[in-house]
Amino acid sequence: MAVVDLLVHEAQLDHHPDDGAAAFVAAVERRDTLTGTMRAKNFDALDSLDGVLLVQGHARFTGEREVLVTGGDEELHLSAETVVVNTGTRPAVPDIPGARVGGRIHDSESIQHVEPRPRSLVVVGGGYVGLELASVFAKFGSQVTVLDRGERPLRHEDPDVAETAAAILHDDGVRLVPRAVVTRVDDDGDRARAAFEVDGGAQSIEADAVLLALGRTPVTEELGLAAAGVDTDERGYVVVDDRLRTSAPGVFAVGDVNGGPQFTYVSLDDYRIVADQLFGSGERSTADRVAVPTTTFLTPPLARVGLTQTQALERGLDVRVAVTNVGELRASPRFAIEDDKRGIVKIVVDAGTDLVLGATLQHRHAHEVVNVLALAMRHGVTATQLRDSIYTHPSATEMLNEVLGALR
Repeated sequence: MAVVDLLVHEAQLDHHPDDGAAAFVAAVERRDTLTGTMRAKNFDALDSLDGVLLVQGHARFTGEREVLVTGGDEELHLSAETVVVNTGTRPAVPDIPGARVGGRIHDSESIQHVEPRPRSLVVVGGGYVGLELASVFAKFGSQVTVLDRGERPLRHEDPDVAETAAAILHDDGVRLVPRAVVTRVDDDGDRARAAFEVDGGAQSIEADAVLLALGRTPVTEELGLAAAGVDTDERGYVVVDDRLRTSAPGVFAVGDVNGGPQFTYVSLDDYRIVADQLFGSGERSTADRVAVPTTTFLTPPLARVGLTQTQALERGLDVRVAVTNVGELRASPRFAIEDDKRGIVKIVVDAGTDLVLGATLQHRHAHEVVNVLALAMRHGVTATQLRDSIYTHPSATEMLNEVLGALR
C-alpha cells in the first residue's frame, strides 16, 4: 500500500500527541496532493499518445472481447483482439454482525480520510494492512487496540522476528490482543464498539472508531465476465494460467484481480508477461519470478524476501543463520544517526552453497535494503560476496558486512 507508506513517512516525524490530530490532517492533505499529481501525470502520459484512446466510465463485457462503457448518458461500444482486465480489489466487509462501512466503522480506505482523527481506534484483524494502519494511527497519537484471532501477530514470520515487531508496536502504544474472535461491531453515533471472545470469554471495547481490516475482495461482480466467457474462482478472482491468460481467448487479467500477490510491482510485472505474449517470444511467465521482496510499512518497516528460517527447516534444508538486533550493531551508525536503533536483521543461508535463501529485516530503510538481497538471490551472489562487498558509509546497506560476518 504505497498510499499508507506516505502516511507512514509523516507519522515517523514523531509528533507530540497534542498536535497529532492536526498533523494527521496535514499528512493526509499532503498525501492526497502528491498522489493526485502522480495520477494526473500518468493520465496525461497516456492521453497524449496518438495511438491511445483513453475512455473514462464504467465498463462491462457484452460478449467475447466486446465491452460497453457508460459514462452519464453516454455509451461507447468497443471491441478488440486483446482485452486486459485490471480492476483490482477493494476492502472486504467481513461476515460479522453489524459490520458495514459508514459512520464510526471504517475499512482500510475510508479510515485514511477519517475526520477528526480518532483518539481511540480498534482494529479488527491483525494482518499486514491492519498492523500498518495501527502503526500509523499510534504514531499520530491515537490509542490503538488490535483484535487478532491468531495465536500471535505476524504468524508467518519467525518467532524472534514477530516478537521484535510486536515489541516495537507495543512501545509505540499499540495494544495487541491475540486469539480475539470478534462477534459483533456497533456504532451508536457517539461511540463505536466491538464485542469479542478470547478463549471463550466474552469481552467488549469502545473507541472513537473501528477499522475492519480482514482482507480484500476482487472487483469483478459488475464486469459481465460470464458474457465474455471468463471464469472466476469461488472468491470471485479471475482464473488465469502462468501467462495470465483467462479462459477466454484474447483476454488477460493482471494485478490484484487475478488472485496473485497484491503488490503494485507485481502488477507491473504482470504487464511484462502480457507484453511478451503480444509482442515477444511468449515464454515469460509467473514462474520466472524469483525472490520477490515484500514490505509491511510499520515504523520501522518490516521487509522480507525468500524463506524464513522456519520454512527452510520445514523443507529439511541445511542452513546457516545470521541474526542481529539493530541496536547491537557496532560498525553501522546509520540507525544511530537517525535516532532509531529498533529492529532485527535475519538472513538464512544454504550451508552447502553459501547462497542466500531468505532474509527478514526490520529497521529504517529495510524496504530499500531488501532489494539488494533480492537481487543477490536472483543472480546467485553468495553470502560471502555480500559480506565482503564495499558499501557506502554511513548507510543502512553496510550493515550486511557486520551481520553476515556473524553467520553461524
